[in-house]
Amino acid sequence: MTQDFWVSLSESDRVLLRKVLAHYARENGGEHSVVVDLLQKLEPSRPYPDITIGVHGGQVQWTTGNPFPLRICDYDGDKCDLPDLDKDGEWCRQWFEPADEGVAN
Repeated sequence: MTQDFWVSLSESDRVLLRKVLAHYARENGGEHSVVVDLLQKLEPSRPYPDITIGVHGGQVQWTTGNPFPLRICDYDGDKCDLPDLDKDGEWCRQWFEPADEGVAN
């Protein structure tokens, strides 16, 4: 199962990775297409998604720029009114905001 994640790389990190991958491709010709795919992923792009969460009156109203669904945790309320537990065992109300269809993955 493939899972996407973001890694912060400086330009010198990218240069080093390109050199290492190019050397690897020369030494292991059979995996050339895999190396080319990785090199394309290292091309300059936004390093992190540009996600905006709109809040009005203390409530999340909308999200944009998220290439994946966002889990929203609302802690506003009495414990008896909050039906969910977060990852730390705190009572909350949770829901998912869908991925922004306008964002390329």
